[in-house]
This record gives sequence, C-alpha cells and structure tokens, in this order.
Amino acid sequence: MTSYETVSIDKQILGFCLNADFFGRVKNIIDRSMFDREMRDIFDTLTFSHTKYAKDLTKSELSSLFNDRNPAMPEATRNKVHETIAKLDVGNADNADLHLDLVHNFWLRDRARLIGEKAIDIFTGDSEEFGELRRLIDTVEDGRISDKTTYTKVEQDLDMLLEEEAGDPDFPFSFDLIAENVSGLDRGNLGILFARPEVGKTTFCCFLAASYVKQGFKVTYWANEEPAPKIKLRIIQSYFELTREQMVEQRVSLGHRYQEEIAPLLTIMDSVGTSVEEVDEYAKLNTPDVMFCDQLDKFRVSGEYNRGDERLKETYVVAREIAKRNKLLLWAVSQASYDAHDRQWIDYSMLDNSRTGKAGEADIIIGIGKTGSSEVENTVRHICVSKNKLNGWHGMINAQIDINSGVYY
Repeated sequence: MTSYETVSIDKQILGFCLNADFFGRVKNIIDRSMFDREMRDIFDTLTFSHTKYAKDLTKSELSSLFNDRNPAMPEATRNKVHETIAKLDVGNADNADLHLDLVHNFWLRDRARLIGEKAIDIFTGDSEEFGELRRLIDTVEDGRISDKTTYTKVEQDLDMLLEEEAGDPDFPFSFDLIAENVSGLDRGNLGILFARPEVGKTTFCCFLAASYVKQGFKVTYWANEEPAPKIKLRIIQSYFELTREQMVEQRVSLGHRYQEEIAPLLTIMDSVGTSVEEVDEYAKLNTPDVMFCDQLDKFRVSGEYNRGDERLKETYVVAREIAKRNKLLLWAVSQASYDAHDRQWIDYSMLDNSRTGKAGEADIIIGIGKTGSSEVENTVRHICVSKNKLNGWHGMINAQIDINSGVYY
C-alpha cells in the first residue's frame, strides 16, 4: 500500500471513498469543487456509483465505470485519470476515525481558500458580499465540519452542564413582578409577546428594550408596525422614565446622556418588507444581544406555501434558528385574535392566524390582557404567561402602566 507521505491528501480521500459506508459519512462534507482537474471527474464517478449501487468499489471497477461514463474523453486525459486511480490509497477500514480527521483537515483547507478568495474580492472592490464572508468564517468558528451540516457537538462535561443550569439567566427581567416568577431568559431563546391592538404590547416591548439597554445589552428593534422613529423615541422615553414634556424641558442634558448611555447600545431598523433571512445576516455581522421583531408575522420568508399558517410556521422556525445560531434572545411581537378582546387572561391559543404553529417554537409566551375603558381600567394591564419552558410557571400578573412615560410597574 502506498504510504501517506507519498500520496496527497485529496488522493487519500478519494481512495477512502471507495468504501460505501465511509462515503456515506462524508458526502455532505466534501464536494467536487474541493478537488483539482481530473480528480473532480473521479469524484463524480464515485458519487454516481454509491448513489446508484451503494456498494464498495475496487480501483479496477472505478476505472471501468469511469470509462463507461466518459466515452468521448481524449485518450491522453483518460490515461491520466487511470494513473490517478491507480495511485489512490484505499486505506484501512479500522482507521475510519483517522480518515475522518483527514477529511476535516481537507475541508478546513478548502474553507481557508474560499475565505481568502472572498476577502480579496472585497478588498479589490469586485464584491460587496460581506455576509457571505462572515458565513464562511462562522462555519469554521462554530465547529461545523461542513457548511452543509447543521449540527455541532456538545462538548461540556457534567460539571459545566450543572453550572450552566444553576446559573443566573443571561437576560434578567428587571420588572420585579415578572422576575418573582420568571427570573429571565437565555441566549438562544425565542419569546412571543402578543395582545389586541391598542392594548400596549409595543409599549411593553419598548419598556423591555429599555430595561435591556440599562443592563448594558446591545438591542436591535425591527419595526414594521409603527413608524421606526416613533419606536426609538418611545424606548428612549421609557429608559429615562419621563413624559414627553419633561424630555423637552431637559433636552440638552438628556441629549448628552443619550449619546453616552443609549446610542452605543440601541439600534432601530425600519423593516417594512424585510425578510427573516436579512435579519439573520444582520445578526451575524452585528452580534446584537437582544432583538425585537415587531411584528414578526409581517416579515417575509423564502419558500412557497399553500396556506398562510404554513408560512407563519416557517417564519417562526427560522426565527428560533436565528436566536440559537447567533446566540441571542429574540422577541417576536404578534397580534392576538378577537378571542382576546376585553379579557384579563389570554393564552397562546388566541395568537392571531396560528393557534399552534407559532406557539410551538417559543420558549415563553406572554400575552397582555385588558378589560374596560374607564380611567382606572385604562391604566391596568394583565400580563399572562401561558407558555413557559424555562421554569414551568404559568399565571397572570396584574400591573399598572404609566401611559405618559411608557413604564410598567
């Protein structure tokens, strides 16, 4: 058998792929673009054979199959391919783990090539695909053996797992009435906030966003319901806990505080017509800690769907993936159906347009109920936790809302 020292890594890998089981383990990791010249034709023949026959190949069988598939190839090229096949190292099936390590190194080498080429194109002005460059880097940094795979290995040992489980949440609730029952959420979580129109869900979101900024988190708010500048002002107002009149009176001093305390952490996006895929690209490039999508139902999602609820389901599936992949907390804002009108307790069965599809993806669902229209009733809100995978608590919290300052208490 030819030694590893005298055979290039690409020939080694093609030789290992004569084994059908090994090819099945690496077919989503390697592709023809990673090989040079005639080796791409050999890889195509291997792929054809294993897909159709699912059996091990000898080098002789590979040569014969290659001839059958390439009858018009020039003789000189054909002879070169046969010489390459003759030099393939079939390896030892008992060394499968070693072979996989070689495939991993081969894949990393190819990623380095692609990253370098993309970076040069951006440097020379031939490309502006920063998102693609970031994606390539992410596939290496995330520990994925291939950009075609969607899984990563859990490396924590028992002590680390127990410590993480017992630790404080990444994003504590600063609102005491909620924190008494649900301490907070973690990176990778998806939450849903919903209510009937004009009940105060956006006010609650602005209040929550301001609380995260106060804790030093980077917050991005995607607004496609209310005008984005209005959302920004409401979050700033909630941060300072002042009425509009008080903010106007203190404009100069608040302006300095805004630049120092809020501006570095808060980003508001006018997102009419935005897709969830664009949100994902933004998260990869800008690494926010918390994102609000208001309203997530209105974001576009790629694909074709026969029904609206199918599209919504996929939107929320992708939103959850965005939270997990980018290690952030994502709050999705949604409307409640008419079933929630003039009610204190509202649960996730009252989510507009999707009773189960949206709810199934969430770690926590918070509804805001309201009854009546008297002066007293206008200031009372009922915060309803109807789904909670974090600690299991469900219930209703009665709160007051200061409409003039946008603060819940």
